[in-house]
Amino acid sequence: MSTKADTRPRVLVVTMGTDYIAPARMPFELQRAGFRVAMLAPREAFAARTEFVDQIGYFPPGVKFHDWVGILAGAVRAVNPVLLLPGDDITVRTLMRLVLDPPEGLREDIRIELDALIRRSLGDPAGWLDSIDKSRLFELARRHGIAVADGEVAGDEESAVAIAARIGYPVILRQMFGSAGRGAARCDSAAAIRAALRNFAEPDAWSPHGGQRFVLQRWIAGDVVNRASVAWYGREIAGFTRGRLATHPGPLGPASVVEFAGIPAVTAATDRLFGLVGMHGLVGTQYIIDAATGIPYLIEVNRRMLPASHAGALVGIDLAAALFAVAAGDDWTGPKDLPPGPGLRLALFPQEWYRDVESAWLRSLPTDAPWHDPGLFSAMLGLPFAANAQDKDGQ
Repeated sequence: MSTKADTRPRVLVVTMGTDYIAPARMPFELQRAGFRVAMLAPREAFAARTEFVDQIGYFPPGVKFHDWVGILAGAVRAVNPVLLLPGDDITVRTLMRLVLDPPEGLREDIRIELDALIRRSLGDPAGWLDSIDKSRLFELARRHGIAVADGEVAGDEESAVAIAARIGYPVILRQMFGSAGRGAARCDSAAAIRAALRNFAEPDAWSPHGGQRFVLQRWIAGDVVNRASVAWYGREIAGFTRGRLATHPGPLGPASVVEFAGIPAVTAATDRLFGLVGMHGLVGTQYIIDAATGIPYLIEVNRRMLPASHAGALVGIDLAAALFAVAAGDDWTGPKDLPPGPGLRLALFPQEWYRDVESAWLRSLPTDAPWHDPGLFSAMLGLPFAANAQDKDGQ
């Protein structure tokens, strides 16, 4: 290995998901940008099949929390990364817990070492919970004039039903944690609210409130868009927005066909939000554009890479290169956003293939299939649960 390769800055991608697309696709972009890339993932994960990692370690099946921390600490010492890059929401919340609420029995030297790296990777802890908890995000946005649909926060079933009666049906009901349509339901009646609450899954990782809260909001007719960004200490460095032309599974699910677009109102709302919560790293925001007014209403934030993150280079907004620049202490001089108006349409792989193997979109549009990464491509084709797999990372 050359001296030049040895001196490249290193990042450690960490994911617990097996069918998450974002951590499987970003290593190629990160290597191309100039990073050395290490990976921690389950052995059966998509992310473990990419060829574009320099080092890889595996989480064993059913790994317990303290063992997970020990594996992470060992990888950090072996790799010496400049950044941790989480690939799923469980990893995000677990990293945050290590700083905000470290568990008993955690060795102090490990806690100190990981604390510094997590802060460097995720930014100021003061804004973490306000951004990842939808109930706190809703309250923060409303206080600071960022558009959110009318609504309230509920703590139990009865208060949720009462709030919905005040707002008027239909409503959208959301858990405090969840993405890509999980933990969200459109409800047209009190009975539908009660059924949705009983069907929601329990939080799958540390929950700082110690109990569930829910956001109930007026249903808005419009198009959902996501913005994938690189942020650095509360400022967006580069980002792009894309909307959904098809989703899988269901209308509230993640995108399978998208259209890139420059939407200045979304960019402006994102800039304001990032400053409020000190956003940092690879992140994503989601909005719904009101069909009647054109106003973008904030839905959620994901403090991790998205499946969209790798695709920015296709439209000239290279998030990996922007991250490389700011991590090195340099200014990003490349394009920072798309021009206003619609742009490239893209059939996502494997998402659209999972939705419909005979899809007309796949035949008529360009796709982001990883032809350059045959091991990953084969894994996606051979996934035994392809018929109902979800891209749990949103757009």
